[in-house]
Amino acid sequence: MKISLTKVSSNKKIGAIPCTTSSRHTCPPACPLQGDGGCYAEAGYYTRLHWEKVTDGFRGADYSAFVDAISQLKNGQLWRHNVAGDLMPSAPNTIDAEALRALVKANKGKRGFTYTHYPDTAENIAAIREANNGGFTINLSANNIAHAVQLRKAHGLPVATIAPIDHGKETRIIDGVRFVTCPATYRDDTTCNSCRLCAAPNRDVVVAFPAHGTRAKNANIIARG
Repeated sequence: MKISLTKVSSNKKIGAIPCTTSSRHTCPPACPLQGDGGCYAEAGYYTRLHWEKVTDGFRGADYSAFVDAISQLKNGQLWRHNVAGDLMPSAPNTIDAEALRALVKANKGKRGFTYTHYPDTAENIAAIREANNGGFTINLSANNIAHAVQLRKAHGLPVATIAPIDHGKETRIIDGVRFVTCPATYRDDTTCNSCRLCAAPNRDVVVAFPAHGTRAKNANIIARG
């Protein structure tokens, strides 16, 4: 499985920071957004084209070379892992804890962050918690607001969720959990680079991403639970 590192992203929502794309094979079968489910990476033409090249092995590097490249980023560098793809698996719905530890070690002194749709099994949660404690922020990806509340209350880890198209931009509290809409989804002057909320491992808010893109209607079905 290949991983491609882009040194400076040209994505207007991400900003000018390093970002990565991992092979489709890293995506857990448990993710409901795959295929026609509304995955944003599937909806963007250039993102999908690049993702296909990485998946087919024409672009990117093997995992050890990727980890080495991350270790060479400058200290304090914010970077986003997996614009498309997910964490390395050891089995279809299980995170490879050893591979993740190697990445966390390479990220030491940097500010890497990502999202994962791997299910919240005890094994996966242990690996994710260890990574967050080690300075690499992994957001649990929820399928809807109720799922986000469940994940946040159960694990106390950073959570991000897809939300209905009409979720709105106002901050709200639902079942005792505070939700903040990603500002880059409604402000042209905001990027991952300028916001950095998803990179904060100890935040007390869930970041909501209203369904968007060419497959927003598909994602909206999942977001409405």
